Amino acid sequence: MSLFSITDRKNVMDYIISFTEHNEHIVALVAVGSVSYGFNDELSDLDFVIAIDSDENMEMVMEYVRSQLNKRLNFLYFKQIPQARLQVYLVDNYLEIDIGYGAYTSAAAIRKYWKVLFDKSGTVEKAMHSSWEKKEMASKTNEFDRKLAECSDTVWHNLMLSAVAIKRRQFWRAYTELELARKWLIELLCCRYSLDADRNREVDKLPEAELDILKKTLVSSLTQEALWRSLDALTDAVYTELERYDERACIIVNRQQVNEYINACRNIEQFS
Repeated sequence: MSLFSITDRKNVMDYIISFTEHNEHIVALVAVGSVSYGFNDELSDLDFVIAIDSDENMEMVMEYVRSQLNKRLNFLYFKQIPQARLQVYLVDNYLEIDIGYGAYTSAAAIRKYWKVLFDKSGTVEKAMHSSWEKKEMASKTNEFDRKLAECSDTVWHNLMLSAVAIKRRQFWRAYTELELARKWLIELLCCRYSLDADRNREVDKLPEAELDILKKTLVSSLTQEALWRSLDALTDAVYTELERYDERACIIVNRQQVNEYINACRNIEQFS
C-alpha cells in the first residue's frame, strides 16, 4: 500500500465531518494541531476532538465513530484508551487519525492551534477561546518558574554524570546524560520564545542564533573528544540560559562548581 496523498487525507477528513455532524449525540467537531490551519505539509496527520452532549453517551459515541470509520477504511492499528478518552487509528496508507472525546459543556483548549469545524450549540468556540486565554495568562509564569526550578535542581547532575561516563569510556551513558541536559535547555529556550517543546515540535522555529548554540551541543561521534566538546558547549549554554534569570532561577550548583568537577574528571589520570 502506498503512502496517503493529500486527496486521501481530505477525503477522510470530509467523511469524518459528514458522519459526525449527523449524529444526534455529537455537538461539535474540533480540528486540533496543523489540521486547524491547513496542515504543515503532505505528511501531516489528522487530529480531532469530538464534543458530545453528555458523558453518559461517551462509550456509545466512541463505538459509533469506530464503526463508521471501519465502513470506509482499513486499519493497520487501532487503540482505544478509555481513561484518556482517546482513539488512535493508523490507516493502511499510513494516515494516522487521533480522536479525543469530551462533553461539550467542558470544552476547553489545551493546545494552541485548533478550529471548530461545526458547533450545534454555538458555545464551544467561545468556551475554547476563553479557556485558552485564561490558560495562557495563568500558566506562562507558573510553568516557566516550574521549569526553571526543575532545571536548576536537575541539570547539574546530568552534566556531572556525563563527565564521569566520558572518563570511564561509557559513551552511551554519557550520550544519554547529555541528551537529558539538552532537553532541559530546549525546554527553557522554547518557554522563552513561547514555542512547543514537546517532542521538539517547534524547536526549528527558534531564532537562528539559538539554533546555532543548540547545534554546537550535539554529539558528532561517540568518542571521548567529541563527548567532552559537547559537554563543554552544553554546560556553557545551559548556564547562560539559567543565569539570564538571576535569582529567579534558584541555581543550586553553579557554573563554576560544575566546570570544576568536569575538569577534575577530565584531568584525573586513573579513573574507574
